[in-house]
Amino acid sequence: MTTTDYQIARAVLLLANTVTKTRNAHLKYLGITAGQADAINFFDEHPNSTITALKNGFHIQHATAQMLIQRLIKKDLISLSVDPTDRRAKRVQLTDAGLKVRHQLKTNGVNTGAKLLAGFSQTDTAQFAAALHTAYLNLTNEEA
Repeated sequence: MTTTDYQIARAVLLLANTVTKTRNAHLKYLGITAGQADAINFFDEHPNSTITALKNGFHIQHATAQMLIQRLIKKDLISLSVDPTDRRAKRVQLTDAGLKVRHQLKTNGVNTGAKLLAGFSQTDTAQFAAALHTAYLNLTNEEA
C-alpha cells in the first residue's frame, strides 16, 4: 500500500463517517433507527412485500426481521395484511405516517447528496459515481 492509497482510504473513511453522522442526526429527528429507515425504504420500493422478502433482501434472521416489523407497527409506520395467495404470509404496507417518513428520508438524502456534490461539474459527478461504484465492487468482490 502506498501513502496515496492510505490517504485515499482515510479520506473515504472520513467521508463515510460524516455521511453516517449526518444520516444518524436526520434519523434521530425522525425517531427511527437506521434499520427501520432501511426497512421503510425497502417496503416503499417493494410494495406489498412480505417479512420473508425483507429477511432475504437484508440477509438477516427471520426473528430480526419480525422484531423490526413489530417496532415499525408500534410506531404506526407500517401495517400488515394477509397475503391472499398464502394465508400464512403477511404483506407489509406503509401507512400514511410511513409514507411521510419515507418522503422525509428521500428529501434528507437529496439534500445530503446536493451538499456532498456542491461545486462538482456534471462530468465530475459522473466520474465520482463511477469511481464509487468500482470501489464498492472492489471491496465486495463483485463483478462490474
